[in-house]
Amino acid sequence: MKKILLLLLGIQLFYPAFSQIYENPVAAEQSHADLIIEKIEITHDNTIVTLSITNQMQLGGWFCADNNIILKESKGNKEYKLVRSENIPICPQKYEFSRKGEILRFLLYFPLIDTSIVFIDLIENCDQACFSFRGIILDNIQNKKVIAFEKALDLFTRGAINESIPLFKQVLDGQPTIESHIFGLSYYYLVLSYQSLNDKANIDLWYNALKNADVPLKSDILKELNLKLGY
Repeated sequence: MKKILLLLLGIQLFYPAFSQIYENPVAAEQSHADLIIEKIEITHDNTIVTLSITNQMQLGGWFCADNNIILKESKGNKEYKLVRSENIPICPQKYEFSRKGEILRFLLYFPLIDTSIVFIDLIENCDQACFSFRGIILDNIQNKKVIAFEKALDLFTRGAINESIPLFKQVLDGQPTIESHIFGLSYYYLVLSYQSLNDKANIDLWYNALKNADVPLKSDILKELNLKLGY
């Protein structure tokens, strides 16, 4: 009996370890700027999506979710239908905001998705003002790289070259586990950054690194760089 109790205790302690959490996952496209995916949690029997929406209306404003919401594999055919929701009225019922800036946070529950899925879509199928997120990245490391790339690009665009360089390098640190344009473009902007600094050694270093890299759109990026560099 003691052995059985110890075994059951071990199972209870180990069982929650199957949970995988993706905080603030990045999506390639989304329909509503004020609707944010805060978290996607994959447990042993559910996929739970936590979202929040901020009311931008000075007076009024409302939100609801259709019952016909799915998670869909972005690069495949697997689909998962909504099982239940928390803290969100199902249309035509509505949550009415009381003030501008009020945040409504709610949860959507789906069946356990295939753990091999890296890109997934969240789609509300309804008649009007339907929300959707496409190309949500289920990879915490790559989500951080996307965020770093967007920040680096913003700095580069504003002329903060020295501040952007470490972030572009951060994107390229380690092996990419997803296919994305950000890797090739990070090489591109590193070359241009060092060109603006008249640093020939680093121009050659990162240009040659791009030539040897296995990244999407490499030939197109090299052609553009050749024009920029006069090669």
